[in-house]
Amino acid sequence: MQYLLLPQLIEQEGDSFYRITYRWKPKGLIPEPYRRNMLKDAQAKFERLSLAEPEILTLMYADRYFKILRAMRLQLRKAHFAWRSDDLELLSQLGDFYSGYGILLRYLKLEQQRGRFEKPQTLKSQGV
Repeated sequence: MQYLLLPQLIEQEGDSFYRITYRWKPKGLIPEPYRRNMLKDAQAKFERLSLAEPEILTLMYADRYFKILRAMRLQLRKAHFAWRSDDLELLSQLGDFYSGYGILLRYLKLEQQRGRFEKPQTLKSQGV
């Protein structure tokens, strides 16, 4: 069998391989402004969650929330390292980050439905 297409595929990717492990690290799959905006959005969401940590401490399942937050912090850090050099790693880390963010929001929505975030009623508002 004479291989014609497979060597061309490898040549086409050229320097997109990490030299030591020959892991494919494509660049340019996502245009620069989109890559930067995705990373900024994730960073902003994480910073808002970080500001809410004192409130999260008061929740019944705070340990679950902090476990998710720790994973999100690591995913965001890995995304920052990959954003200029490996688009697949960037997408993977941001995908995991947003997945954790969605789980966290779902848990918070359940807390809200249980009445956890309602303002406590004062004696005056109760009509006493």
